[in-house]
Amino acid sequence: MLRYSICSAIALLAIAAVGCGGRGEKIVPVSGTVMIDGQPLAAGVDGFITLAPASGRPAIGKIDGQTGKFTLTTYEEGDGALVGPHEVTVTVNAIGRGGNAQSLIPEKYQEFQTSGLTAKVDGPTDSLLIEIEGPLKKNVKEVDPRTLGDDPGF
Repeated sequence: MLRYSICSAIALLAIAAVGCGGRGEKIVPVSGTVMIDGQPLAAGVDGFITLAPASGRPAIGKIDGQTGKFTLTTYEEGDGALVGPHEVTVTVNAIGRGGNAQSLIPEKYQEFQTSGLTAKVDGPTDSLLIEIEGPLKKNVKEVDPRTLGDDPGF
């Protein structure tokens, strides 16, 4: 009976060692700041950042429109990113006249093929810096959502 209990315990530990979900991936907490021309990306509207590893699930985060700060999520809110090298995209759009999205940063940063941005995640960090170059468009005339039919009271 003792031998059976020990074998059962070892089997359960082996299953647990594989991990919940069996992904075998190492995810660490990651947050940081997107900089544009050496200053925090304060576009006035929130944006998004994506870190994509060579294999595995990408991490995404919302970029605060006032501070440029972000926290990454891979599976659960704020869990971070996979350890290793990543390609990076940054997207910051505003709704302009005609209801069309207009990029407030150079559009090349929105695609992995053209962004030229990379990041290496070695371990937990709250100071990952992603640096892009401007110009930062601040003269996009935003549309009142009521004119697009989004306001039922209009």
